[in-house]
Amino acid sequence: MLAELQARGLLELLDVELARALGRIVEPSSPEVELAIALTSRNVRRGHSCFPIGVSAAEIWPRESRRPSELPDAARWKDLIAASALSDGGPLVLDEAGRLYLRRYWRLERDIADELAVRSSTPPRMASDTNWLEASLERLFPGADSPQRSAARNALQHSVSLLCGGPGTGKTTTVAAIVALIIEGCLQEADPAPRVLLLAPTGKSAARLGEAVRQAKSRIETSAEVLAAIPEQATTLQRALGMRRDGAGFGRSADRPLEADVVVVDEASMVDLGLMRQLLNATPQDATLLIVGDPDQLTSVEAGSVLRDLVTARAQTPWKGGVTQLTKTYRYDEKQPLGQLIAAIRTADGATVQRLLDLDDATDLVWVSSAGLPAELDRAASHWSAALGTRNPKEHFDLRGRFVMLSPFRRGMVGTRRLGAAVLDRLYQSEGREPAVRPIIIEENSHALKVYNGDFAMLVEGEPSTATVQSEVEGFREIAEARLPRYADAFALSVHKAQGSEFDEVLFVLPDEDAAMLSRELLYTAVSRARRAVRLVGPKEVVLAALGRSARRYSGLVDAIAEALK
Repeated sequence: MLAELQARGLLELLDVELARALGRIVEPSSPEVELAIALTSRNVRRGHSCFPIGVSAAEIWPRESRRPSELPDAARWKDLIAASALSDGGPLVLDEAGRLYLRRYWRLERDIADELAVRSSTPPRMASDTNWLEASLERLFPGADSPQRSAARNALQHSVSLLCGGPGTGKTTTVAAIVALIIEGCLQEADPAPRVLLLAPTGKSAARLGEAVRQAKSRIETSAEVLAAIPEQATTLQRALGMRRDGAGFGRSADRPLEADVVVVDEASMVDLGLMRQLLNATPQDATLLIVGDPDQLTSVEAGSVLRDLVTARAQTPWKGGVTQLTKTYRYDEKQPLGQLIAAIRTADGATVQRLLDLDDATDLVWVSSAGLPAELDRAASHWSAALGTRNPKEHFDLRGRFVMLSPFRRGMVGTRRLGAAVLDRLYQSEGREPAVRPIIIEENSHALKVYNGDFAMLVEGEPSTATVQSEVEGFREIAEARLPRYADAFALSVHKAQGSEFDEVLFVLPDEDAAMLSRELLYTAVSRARRAVRLVGPKEVVLAALGRSARRYSGLVDAIAEALK
């Protein structure tokens, strides 16, 4: 069956070879167990942490006409896996709910659950009934019923708390005020100001977090001493945790924890199981951990949907980590088409999305059929002509922040590579030569150069060619092109690469036909990158089909948290 499924394109070679390699460990090998291993491997590659035994072939391959008509009987399949030596302390784990794991991912979920269970019983950072605290809450978070004040109380009462909300809901402003409150509390007790660490999953999101905190500090009503203790620079999770160059291990752990009393992690929807486990492990037990993000966005590239699972766990388990949801947006008018579209996508309101796409007089939301793509590429080339017309880094990156062209794919007719090549071709035709300045994005971490996956850079042709990198720690840094880690042109970005960034205008190009990877979360993430306007290119039917498809991931983290808290 494995060979047949691979021949049909339903399994990759990696899945099949892993199944066969593990099957050779035990005698006699079971074809059904090997099939389960291959499907588990396939799921991990797609971001799930496990494979639920009992799902139908139609659920596994919803758009494949050549899928098998049926899979092994679920009860018999579970019995065969449970009886296999591979499940007896070996590389496989079959849990009580019938989820099959590669042991590493089962262990990651259990470690996260155990860490949360321990931190769930950690005493509050400070008493919640002092006169000083109530006065500070009123000053920093006006309004007795404000969700921001609720978030502050959660951060004081729990060693781990979640602050969730969509774009422009004031998450970073709230974070800065919470940090100010914690600092005030320490100074009130004549303790030294706490060490605060601001973290994000990518270089770009870290740069945005630092910039947003700097802006938020100007609006906080507190003393100069408190403001001075709030950091204005953020760094990547990987760098703070000391991820090794090969990605196989970290320098920071429980034995060598982060040097921080308050740890803030932004854009947490992008954090996978492995990073979250290491973060919890390396955060001191007496520190305050504030996890910030939007659970409606795309989840991590690697396995897991940790933020979404933590929010779900708070509703279904005795986990004491507080969750605050901010709902009011300050970035755009919720009554205008763009604001309505983002809200409708979040709730999968197809009728409202259809109505908004049919508007012909909106300035902040424009739908264009696929036939209009060439004209949109002309507009994109015009934007890039301005951005590449300067060698001043500040001007260049400011102009790049005004527009982005996004695609769900890297390859294909509307993939980032082909869209970027089309823009470059237009620039070549207008100038008679390729531009001397190119927009690029870093795709590989370089700890030695202090540049990271997701950093934007300006590549300038010369002898030698050099790149000015927009780094989250060092600001603008000039590096010889020959020394750069792997990079790619950034005329067009995938939605995943744009996650954690914001742009004045977003041009989102969709394919002519529906695709399995198109989902509500992908639509929401793409559209919500826009500060002022979005232009959607592609069939309305594709938009509506994606709206009805959720990118939910198979996971046992919620059950693991419930079990750890028993």
